Amino acid sequence: MRKGEINMEQLRLGLIGAGERGANCYAPYAFKYPEEIKFVCVAEPLKDRRTVFARAHGIPEEWQFEDWKDMIDKNPCLDGVIISTQDQQHFEPAMAAIEKGWGILLEKPMAETAEKTKLITEAADKKGVPLMVCHVLRHTPYFMAMKEQIDSGAIGDVQSIHHIENIGYWHFAHSYVRGNWHNTKETTPMIVAKCCHDMDIFNYLLGGRKCRKVSSFGDLSYFTRDNMPQGAAANCMEGCPYDKTCQYSAYKYLEDRTNRDNFRDIIMRTDDREAFLKHLKESPYSRCVYQCDNDAVSRQVVNLEYEGGVTVSFQASAFTQEITRQTKIMGTKGDIEGCLEEDSFYIRDFDTGNITKVRVHTPKTLHSGGDERIMSDFVQILKNPEKGMGAYGAGMSLQGHIMAFAAEESRQLGGKVIELQDK
Repeated sequence: MRKGEINMEQLRLGLIGAGERGANCYAPYAFKYPEEIKFVCVAEPLKDRRTVFARAHGIPEEWQFEDWKDMIDKNPCLDGVIISTQDQQHFEPAMAAIEKGWGILLEKPMAETAEKTKLITEAADKKGVPLMVCHVLRHTPYFMAMKEQIDSGAIGDVQSIHHIENIGYWHFAHSYVRGNWHNTKETTPMIVAKCCHDMDIFNYLLGGRKCRKVSSFGDLSYFTRDNMPQGAAANCMEGCPYDKTCQYSAYKYLEDRTNRDNFRDIIMRTDDREAFLKHLKESPYSRCVYQCDNDAVSRQVVNLEYEGGVTVSFQASAFTQEITRQTKIMGTKGDIEGCLEEDSFYIRDFDTGNITKVRVHTPKTLHSGGDERIMSDFVQILKNPEKGMGAYGAGMSLQGHIMAFAAEESRQLGGKVIELQDK
């Protein structure tokens, strides 16, 4: 089959938003499994991203759009669409795609308010449109294996969960101080943008059990002008005396550090050092982390109570070296403990004292294989709509969103307990 040709057995997909997640995490599935899907159109406001994606996938110029509305208006024949725009740009294209009857893989968070997330899910249900949300963690081999052990009764009845999201000091500075999620007025709160993943995992592990109460505390504790070194420049690349010593210096994007490769590519995909430096200086990513207009909290704790009295304690923090998630699940007969980025977790049996190591094949990719697996599940749902959404529908995702928005409401109210029955 020549480049650009359509195999009638392939699913025809469109992409709205050709950034890091859409173009580089989900769309590569088409290269690995070309017999299953092909991208036939793309909508992306940035020309370089749009043309690079279109060239890679053999999309003709007439099916490349700067505005997603133009793509909708041209009415391509699609089986599904991936929507991976910025948070506040999800609602309108999602509702338009639902009206078209296209299956949707929607980046999280679904929208910037709880009300809009409900409208999206209600519209999809009413129209009978398959809607999956990019809660990729529940598609990882690691969490699937953990849930299998819980469902088998290996630790009895779950009583409580303790979970930590180690955001990583550099990741936080990149995304929540300098980057797209630095200001909640322009996007969504950190607990929604980042941690609706975690809320979803609690719901998944607990088999869809409903959360009843939420309380939360947190603040922006460090990335402020009060902590700025004396004499620091507003831009790392404009004669700042700390440009070689500050752990957040923009020049560190050039270091050969694995945990910064993706961040560097987000700024600009190039091997040309000088071109990258020029672009970096003009971008938000060279701003002093102590002098940005950021308001995203850098640490937050959330307490959750589920029906039946199951409790969950969750903490997210910027102040960690590693970027990982740690989970401990405590049951009446034993407990489970592990870390997502490792290839195993441990089950301890109270009765026998035995400790079992469960090994999991965890791909060493972003989100531990969840990105590819969610694409595989999305494809199967589009191919077999008569089988329904099963565990992958947006209903559980909606619950996680409501919990995250409630946590932010509680935080702003000084930790007030929010009852979810009416949410």
